[in-house]
Amino acid sequence: MKRVIVMRSMWMGAILLGVSFVAFVLMRALPGDFVLAAAGAQMLQPDVLDAMRRELGLDRPLIEQYLSWLSEVLHGDFGTSFVTRQPVLHELWPRFLVTVELTFIAAAIALVMGVGTGLASARFRGAADWIVRLYNGFILAVPNFVVGTLIVLLVGLYFPELAVLSYVPFRDDPLGNVFGLFLPAFALALAISVTISENTRAAVLEVSNQDFVMVARAKGLLPRTILWNYLMRNALTPIITVTGLQVATLLGGSILVETIFAIPGMGQYLFDSITSRDYPAIQAIVLVAATCVVFVNTLADIAYVHADARVEA
Repeated sequence: MKRVIVMRSMWMGAILLGVSFVAFVLMRALPGDFVLAAAGAQMLQPDVLDAMRRELGLDRPLIEQYLSWLSEVLHGDFGTSFVTRQPVLHELWPRFLVTVELTFIAAAIALVMGVGTGLASARFRGAADWIVRLYNGFILAVPNFVVGTLIVLLVGLYFPELAVLSYVPFRDDPLGNVFGLFLPAFALALAISVTISENTRAAVLEVSNQDFVMVARAKGLLPRTILWNYLMRNALTPIITVTGLQVATLLGGSILVETIFAIPGMGQYLFDSITSRDYPAIQAIVLVAATCVVFVNTLADIAYVHADARVEA
């Protein structure tokens, strides 16, 4: 197990280094920069624009800018926002907590719905299987931003007393905060639950035909014992893997969902930062999001090794 943790940690560092460099280069490869975006329709003289670039450090060679930024990041400093002139970390941290809470609620909903429907489909077969498969196919065809938009429209039309677009901070009203994030998390979780459901169904069906399950049935063990000690325990490995991989989808989908539901999370912050070409904020958001994805996938790999004795630790 120690070997797996060490190897995954090394890969994690290499991946994050690559992500940080690619994000840094791609943002500066786009036409224009923050200075031109800030100038807008104002006809500023070229020497004024050059002075603004020198002040922000945008006139230095690209690799020098990257190494300087990377050195600051390693010391816990994500730089200063071009727009607000405030430390990026101070602006990002509260938004990061909001996105983490939204992602956690969405992951919990997706896991419950996915495992529940997949298990029902595999165990009951017949009509239940057809209903679950048709439901999964329909939900998979509808993007989460469409679901989010429909939720906002329908709730606003038929349940106007529910403030679907008003975010309540957790410290002000914990219960109101959770209720306020439930609908956005539900919209975010639907497509992920389908993937978990299909993988759960396939894993349970595969394990159901194994010899050890048939022997357990022949011994007269209780169906509940067979389900939890034989079927689910041995079907966990693909479920763990697919759940870990879907975290990237949750973080990516949160950008649109947060924008639709007016949630002050990282997704909304990223959208605003890209619009204004706020390079330090964009780089920090991408790096933090990538760290979360790689970290969760690393935990999934470790859990996979722990759950499946056939995998060498």
